[in-house]
Amino acid sequence: MSGRGLKQLSILTVLVMLAGLSLVFFWVPMDDLEGFRQKVFYLHVPLAIVALIGFMAGGVEGFRHLRSNDRRHDANSYVFIHISVIFGVAVLITGMLWAKASWGHYWVWDEPTLVSFLIVFLLYCTYYPFRY
Repeated sequence: MSGRGLKQLSILTVLVMLAGLSLVFFWVPMDDLEGFRQKVFYLHVPLAIVALIGFMAGGVEGFRHLRSNDRRHDANSYVFIHISVIFGVAVLITGMLWAKASWGHYWVWDEPTLVSFLIVFLLYCTYYPFRY
């Protein structure tokens, strides 16, 4: 993309995200059983999907860099992982908000999905200091 149309794409992305969030929180009816907790999933699940896809793409780009020694693959890997760590923070926060409302606790250590995502997140957080 290298700058061409990046500003317009950024503005469009923010507008679409704001429209989606406003639809979720103001237009979608409240669920009878789950209440407001259900609306957190409209945000939590897409954030988790984007984070995990970004982590995988960062790994693929890192592998491509190791095979070809091309600096573009290294830069792409860094960007994918950097953005995915930001999304991972949002995933952990929204997941903890839902867990507190549903289970009464922010974190449950016997849930394998939670612990495995935390491990993946922390492993990718260690990528930054070891990269340089």
